[in-house]
Amino acid sequence: MKYSYKIAILFLAVLSCGSCKKEFLEINPQQQTDVNMVVIDLPSTRAAVMGTYGLLQSAAYYGRSITVLPDLMADNMYISRKNSNRYTTYDQYIVTANDGTASGSWNILYRTIVNSNIIISKGEKLTLAATEAPEVQHLVGEAYTLRALAHFDLLRLYAAPYNATPDASHIGIPVIVKSGTSKEDIISPSRNTVKEGYTQIVSDLKKAITMMPVAPVGFSASNKGHITHFAAEALLARVYLYMGDWVNAELMATDVISSNKYTLLSNANYVSGSTNFRTQNNSESIFEIVYNTTNNLGTDALASFLLQGASYGDGLATDDLYNKYTATDVRRGFMAKSKRSGSGGEDPAFVITKYNNITTYEEGVKVIRLSEMYLIRAEARAKQGGKDALAAADLDVIAKRADASSVPVSQTGQALQDLILAENRKEFAFEGHRLFDLTRNKLGFTKYRTGGETISISSNSLKTVLPIPLAEMNSNPNMVQNQGYK
Repeated sequence: MKYSYKIAILFLAVLSCGSCKKEFLEINPQQQTDVNMVVIDLPSTRAAVMGTYGLLQSAAYYGRSITVLPDLMADNMYISRKNSNRYTTYDQYIVTANDGTASGSWNILYRTIVNSNIIISKGEKLTLAATEAPEVQHLVGEAYTLRALAHFDLLRLYAAPYNATPDASHIGIPVIVKSGTSKEDIISPSRNTVKEGYTQIVSDLKKAITMMPVAPVGFSASNKGHITHFAAEALLARVYLYMGDWVNAELMATDVISSNKYTLLSNANYVSGSTNFRTQNNSESIFEIVYNTTNNLGTDALASFLLQGASYGDGLATDDLYNKYTATDVRRGFMAKSKRSGSGGEDPAFVITKYNNITTYEEGVKVIRLSEMYLIRAEARAKQGGKDALAAADLDVIAKRADASSVPVSQTGQALQDLILAENRKEFAFEGHRLFDLTRNKLGFTKYRTGGETISISSNSLKTVLPIPLAEMNSNPNMVQNQGYK
């Protein structure tokens, strides 16, 4: 795992806006000099942070894989029999250690961490004019959040959930908080425990929150493509939820909601209004991956993979998911009963329309939204006990926004918790949540495939955990493979 060294070529690409086809280990003295000059002032720090955001745009990260896999490997999505051979092994649960998707995501996530490490270590040492210091501090806070997000996503993909063991002492992923820029800095780390990973994530997010004031510095609060104070708090609320820290999850979610910086889209606008879910920088988006006409994935975009008539259209919604919505739930409008485009596809099929811009591709991928804060708080309150009425009220906010005819929630206890989980499924379908909601709640499920085929996944199955890439296993003598992969 050559974390520290990958930064060289990566930052050069960011600053020169060019492409680099060299192997990461191919570097000459001039390149090393250039790398050491990264993050030397405010403009270079801005460029480094924007380059790191660019990594999140990748098809191996939020641009596609981390959004598709949690729905595909659960009960929300399946791959059409007419497909481009993307994610088919995940659809069948036959992933192997040399899988390219697992490798691609692993690499891009650690590149995100390495970039963040360099920004943090160099940015915190800068001597700046008083007028520039606040913005650099905010940028470093963004880097802390990006590092936390990447470690969190690695743990979600490549390790069992936090509660898989009573004290989270089971194997996690390597936690990397220091990266150099020379061959001498290359390391071969071992895997930390899941608890150690989450401890670092919480520490990074708390640090970020203190570094970023309520009002963003250097950009407008309307730009949801940047991390803000409240975006870091929202992510921390999610992290606490995954840890089962209900009190702090509630506190963080409440702080974001009470800030009044975000508002839910209306029922009428949610799916098809002039400003709707698909609109970048909409009012309920807290942090998203933003694309423009020149900086997008084109035929590799999420819409291209899901939408019929686009480049691929491989991903289809399961009947089971579609049938969970009432006829009056506007979110049903993110799917349509139609057929798989082209000959040989499913007919009928529930096609996914949640992402549909295949002209300019100016369509953000939502990382975290205000509706999640309500449902995090609802779950956290329900799990604490004694707060069922408050939890039901939060659940009603989201349920009624989607379905005006929704009956107010009166359930308590486990029945209420089940309703909250069901609402999460309906609210965040095709946004990359479902698998993690199932596994962190220790729930088995049925994986649906084309033609009515099914795969039963038990509550303690480790099939839901991705393999450590084979190249990593071969190059790092301290690495241990996940169970079930040769």
